[in-house]
Amino acid sequence: MIAGIVRNFLIKVIIAVSLVMVSASTSALAETYRWTDENGNVGYADSLQKVPPQYRESARRADGKSSPHSKTFQTAPSKPTDAVSSPPGDPEELYSVWRDRMNSTRADLDRLKVQRDIAQKEYDTLRGERFGKVFADPEVDARHRAKLAEMDEQISEKEHALSTTIPDEARKAGIPASVLSQ
Repeated sequence: MIAGIVRNFLIKVIIAVSLVMVSASTSALAETYRWTDENGNVGYADSLQKVPPQYRESARRADGKSSPHSKTFQTAPSKPTDAVSSPPGDPEELYSVWRDRMNSTRADLDRLKVQRDIAQKEYDTLRGERFGKVFADPEVDARHRAKLAEMDEQISEKEHALSTTIPDEARKAGIPASVLSQ
């Protein structure tokens, strides 16, 4: 009876945490600001408030959308054409932002896969140590399985971002598909 209540509680907590993580990752993808300091170093932040105050006026949205502090990517309306035009500015600089985003997501995915493998080995060891015995603590078992399921969900989200979300957003920003595969 108590184990069922605890299990239901853990499931609800996992679902809530997953929703918060998805919400946070979605909002993080929504805004990325880029600035260059006086030494030429490029910095990135997920909100304008995290950009150092002295660089806020020159910060630009890295996703190609305009921001209240930057007119860099705004273009005058023009008649529709069949060709996709890219925003004004240095294309290589804009391409590097998208490549960095893909590389960062790939690195996150690789890190998650390693963590998932470690968690699976820990779980297998735990199960192996208790083989032949009644699994004494089903709550511990449930926690490990929930952790693995959460990691599987995070891996799936990163894979989806690499295969669909980022390429779609890049295409909408006028970035050629070949840029992301470099």
